[in-house]
Parts: sequence; C-alpha cells; structure tokens
Amino acid sequence: MAEGDDIRFGMVGHGHISGQFLAAIEVVEGAHLGAVAGRDSGRASAFAHARGIPASYGSVGEMLDAEQLDAVYICTPHPSHVDAAIACIDAGVAVLVEKPLAPNLAGATRIVTAARDAGVFAMEAMWTRFLPIYEVVRRWVDEGRIGEVRQVTASFGFAAPVMPEHRLFNPDLAGGSLLDVGVYPLTIAHWLYGSQPTEYGVVGRVGETGVDEIVSIAASYPGGGLAQLGCATVANLDLNAVISGTAGSIEIPVFFAADRAILRAGGEEEIEEIPHRANGFEYEIQEVVDCVRAGRTESERMPLSLTLEMARLCDEIRGRLGVVYPFEKGGS
Repeated sequence: MAEGDDIRFGMVGHGHISGQFLAAIEVVEGAHLGAVAGRDSGRASAFAHARGIPASYGSVGEMLDAEQLDAVYICTPHPSHVDAAIACIDAGVAVLVEKPLAPNLAGATRIVTAARDAGVFAMEAMWTRFLPIYEVVRRWVDEGRIGEVRQVTASFGFAAPVMPEHRLFNPDLAGGSLLDVGVYPLTIAHWLYGSQPTEYGVVGRVGETGVDEIVSIAASYPGGGLAQLGCATVANLDLNAVISGTAGSIEIPVFFAADRAILRAGGEEEIEEIPHRANGFEYEIQEVVDCVRAGRTESERMPLSLTLEMARLCDEIRGRLGVVYPFEKGGS
C-alpha cells in the first residue's frame, strides 16, 4: 500500500461507542468508513442511513464478501470480538478491536495467534495510550520534575442502574467493572512503570448477577513504585489520576480521555493542555492508518504482547474475586 493511499474502514457493531468512532474518523485525513455490519440487517441499515454510511450488512461475513476494506473496527459486546476479529484476519483485513480485545486470555490469544500467523495487523483499541497529553506527562516524569515517582492513583467508576440483562451486569456478555473500565487504571499504571505489578491485592464486590461491580487494587511495581487503582459500575469514583513523586505531583483530569495535565512542584503550578481534534479516538485511528500504510502488523505503542499481559492480569484479578463467565465454565 502506498504511503498516501486512503484507508477504507468497515465497522462491526453500531452501539453507543460507534458514534465516538464515527466522529473521530471524520478528522483523520486519508481514512473513511465505507460500511457497517450488525447482527440485524434492518437495524444496521437504519443506522447506516441515519449516519450517512454508504453500505450496511447483516453479518461481518457479508460485509467482507461484498466490500474491499483495508481495516475493520470491531465494537460489539466483548464475547463476540473473537469470531469477528478472526473472520477479518482470515480475509486479510486489519482489525482495531475495542477493549478488551477478548473477555479472557484464551480469547485474546486466539486473535493474536491468528493475526501473527497471517501477518495481518491487529490492535486493541486502548485509545488512552495515544492521547498527546501523555507525551507531556512522560516528559515531565523523565525530566525529574516531580522527583522519584512513588505512587499513581487512578480510578474509573460510575453509578449505573443495575439491570441484569444490560451488558454491564450480564455475565453472558462478560459484564463487570474490570473489563469495561478497570483496564484504564491498570493501563496507566503499566504505562508509568513499564511493567505489570510484582504483587498486588484485590478486594471487590460481586453483585447478584455474578459480575464484579466495584473493585479496588493496591499494587507494587519493579523499582518500588506503588499504585492505588479502582473501578466501578455502581459508584461514582474520582476520574482524575495523580502521579506522586518525591518533589511534586502530576494531576491528569479525566485521565482516560485526558487533554490536560497539571504539574505541581516547588510551590508552583504548570498546566499543559492539548485539545482533541475530535474526541480522542482520532489518535488510535491515526495509528492504525499509519501502521497499515507502512505494512506493519503490530503497533509499537500498543503491541499485542501488552494486550496479552493485560488479559492475563485481568483473568487473575477475576479469579481472586471469584468471577467466572458462563462461557468459560466449559473450559473455553
């Protein structure tokens, strides 16, 4: 593929998060959405018509057979990621799969193995890792502006009405706070320290439907750094992250979607702001465009090895909480 060639995306799924992708791709030069697929052809058609998407299909297979696509964004409920991603990979089409890549390590491994064996680009859509403000935060940390980093505190939680059939609370849909929003604080800690925790403790509440509703994690990392991390679907947690060091601190408001960071050191405060061009999703889309154009099969900034590490950690945390999804009970 030539450097300036347009990247034609398809999309599998048309729920709430698809709107964020559609708004973001509008500002990514050389990328456009050509088709959408859903489980119900009528609903997919209505969605496409309302959003000005040229084509719609009742399954990912129909879309792949009919369209010439360079990449597909998959934003269906967690358990259906694996089949959709592998169908695209088998067709030689790059995939950007909404986080988590799969509900567990076994599913994530299937996708990663398929992509690596086929030499097809695949990436988990952990958009936070591509936000430009984190380049500023990294520079401040690396320059020693807050001294030696000692702790990061980050949580993501909201209070949703408990509805057993909703994806957030339905174990058949891999519900729970950990996979939906807990991956964000876990990811910022990994980004800061460059590794998974050496040890950690977990406490949480498992609701009546059998999924985790609120989780608190205390972790230590190589070099002695600590983390206090939390997630919830039944409580409004503080959405700001704070990196604390021996000489100051960095606050990142609404850290998972951040466009601003505040450095406090030496009795002074410094604020950096990098407004999103759309909503923040544009940066991960740009990464896919750049990688596909360059013929890369993985992103250096969000490698598949990191996705597998996070899937393994989330499996371990769920294990400690006693959360097992019905589709896992047969050994899958």
